[in-house]
Amino acid sequence: MINFHAEKELKNFSYRVSFKSEAQITALFAPSGSGKTLTLQMIAGLEKPDNGEIEINGKTLFSSKKRVNLPPQKRNVGYLFQDYALFPNMTVEENILFASKDRKLFGEIVELLEIGEILKKRPEEISGGQKQRVALARAIMRRPEVLLLDEPFSALHRELKENLYGELLSIVRRFNQRAVLVTHDFEEVLKLSQKVVIIEKGKTVQSGTPDEVFSFPRTVKIAKLLGHKNFFKGKVISVERGLAVVEIHGGERVKGRFRGELQKGETVTVSILPLSVALSPQVESTRVEVLLKEVKKRGNFLQLKVLLSGKEMELHTPVSLTPNYILEEGRRTTLHLSAEQISVIREEK
Repeated sequence: MINFHAEKELKNFSYRVSFKSEAQITALFAPSGSGKTLTLQMIAGLEKPDNGEIEINGKTLFSSKKRVNLPPQKRNVGYLFQDYALFPNMTVEENILFASKDRKLFGEIVELLEIGEILKKRPEEISGGQKQRVALARAIMRRPEVLLLDEPFSALHRELKENLYGELLSIVRRFNQRAVLVTHDFEEVLKLSQKVVIIEKGKTVQSGTPDEVFSFPRTVKIAKLLGHKNFFKGKVISVERGLAVVEIHGGERVKGRFRGELQKGETVTVSILPLSVALSPQVESTRVEVLLKEVKKRGNFLQLKVLLSGKEMELHTPVSLTPNYILEEGRRTTLHLSAEQISVIREEK
């Protein structure tokens, strides 16, 4: 269990972040300069909050109330830095064993991460992906209470990232490891974490499971941060069982999901996700007429640019759906949009 609450006043920056998590991997997601790395540094003891409390698995690392502030060496955290921070004068084996001389654990980690062939090499002689594995191995050798991951995959290409995602998941599961991951890549959040905490300008603005947060962003700003693209202003016409019918500009009505309280007549923003196109009419879907401006093939998908109520939006549909619709540039066509892929967001107060 991670219990984090910290406050700190910095020059031109006020930091107030709080979250609790029992997830194996908790992601801190935010744009640069929002306080993600500062949060890791506070957990590690490299930065001291002005006020607050930090607990890991019931152990107090910092408490302004109890006047507790354990030094970094007594916090038992593993920190995986963005630049790996390997010792250049040591071999891979020496780097890993620097954290602990436990040869049994060393053997398990080396086998799991498949780095046996590079043990006698120095960091300058290995690739970026190999450095990443070595840094991860060294962090795990400490048997830390929590593993802190500071954008560990940001400098790697996509294929290598995908491989390392699997290895990280294998490591945390094999050693029942708790981890906090800092990232600005929401795809990474979806693939690795069970809980996400969204931070904006030093404040916690939303938290929950990745799917929950993506489907029910609290504000339009958060929705844009998560990668939502198609936004329409409108008024609520009806509300029933977590679904709202919204009339947008031009008189079109769309049905989408929402969380919390929503009243008929409220002004809202509708976010239509690109993958909202349904194979056929569904009970919870909306029939809309659009003008097709552009159709491009992207692998197994078609990328559509369409006009809905005079406003351009982007939709993605599998090539296999093509027989269900007439998708020709310059033509009008009727599409069915799934309510499951449409978020209704209340106006920000």
